[in-house]
Amino acid sequence: MNLSVTPDISKNGIKIKENINTETKPHPSSNDVDEEILNFLKRCGYNFGVKFPCSIIKGLYDMLEGDNDIKVVTVTREEEGIGVSAGAYLAGKKPFMLIQSSGLGNSFNAIASLLKTYRIPILILASFRGHYKEKIPAQIPLGKALPGILDAMGITFLILEKNLEPLEPFCEKMFRRSEPYVVLLSPELYKNV
Repeated sequence: MNLSVTPDISKNGIKIKENINTETKPHPSSNDVDEEILNFLKRCGYNFGVKFPCSIIKGLYDMLEGDNDIKVVTVTREEEGIGVSAGAYLAGKKPFMLIQSSGLGNSFNAIASLLKTYRIPILILASFRGHYKEKIPAQIPLGKALPGILDAMGITFLILEKNLEPLEPFCEKMFRRSEPYVVLLSPELYKNV
């Protein structure tokens, strides 16, 4: 499968596009994608997670709940998760967050004033709502605007639409830069959801 990395409409974002080719792989199931993400988190040493409910990545939440290697806490507000993640990082953990992209809108101030100011490298994995076959109209405005907002805030991000191959190199690079970074997981990854 040929992949090309092309700049998104923003200077900080990267959008992955799959080149058309005659060989096709079956699209992974939700469980396959969730398992790949869980394996990535473990392989890269992420050992503390914060989650906020989301139906698209619920399978991953369930897997994390049954996992003994990664401590996961549930928060009631996304900006609360930013503070909890920052505290975990300062205590020597390698944290990540699992939220909906609409929750990024609730947490922009905390990201800018805490994570960006103090250069705290938190991985924010967000289901990209309002993007691919969205059924909830209220999700669409922020979904369309999100890449531009992240760019304006100077937050580097990656949009994953077809597969997870670019996830690990992107996250390794961003963690070394000591900056918060966002990975938008398109519902297209979870076609059968």
